[in-house]
Amino acid sequence: MGAIFLSASVPLLGRSPFDQDCEPQMIQSAVSALATVAFGRKTIVWGGHPSITPMLWASANDLGVEYATAVSLFQSKFFSEEDFPQENKNFANVTYIDDVEGDLKKSLWAMREAMFKSTDFDAAVFIGGMEGVNDEYSLFHALQPKAKCIPIAVTGGAARMLAVKLNYVLPVDLSPLDFIGLLYRELAISPIDPRTV
Repeated sequence: MGAIFLSASVPLLGRSPFDQDCEPQMIQSAVSALATVAFGRKTIVWGGHPSITPMLWASANDLGVEYATAVSLFQSKFFSEEDFPQENKNFANVTYIDDVEGDLKKSLWAMREAMFKSTDFDAAVFIGGMEGVNDEYSLFHALQPKAKCIPIAVTGGAARMLAVKLNYVLPVDLSPLDFIGLLYRELAISPIDPRTV
């Protein structure tokens, strides 16, 4: 059973065009839905983001799932410890990847490559986001070509653009805001699957 890659962030104000149509409440709802569907059933692997890490931490607590077994977090040492969310200090499941020549782009590429080679993936879920979504999609698809890619367009930002690029549309029998129904179906997880807590 493969892992799920999560690419998510709340676009920052002034980061056009990603901040033009982003929906922070939809992003929070979609991240919470992913946690509800997957935590304790499949590992979520991701590169962390200060706007999303606290959401996942809170969801794990609400579900009674041990965060350290539910999420595998990768971070680049290009950033200092002060840049990371406080929640990073509460668990021992963070893999730090050395920076490359003090170069942000090269450092993120190295971190993402290590992340995508760390395990087999069944799927990737894209929520909101900025430039990194496109970079992560391209590298993820190259290294995990059999994995399903699920861009949740209604969250806006780069995820909406990626959905258009991939011609990804919601199943006709699902509401645009039924994130839980969508993720149960697309990730092939059943609501009655037991959780490891």
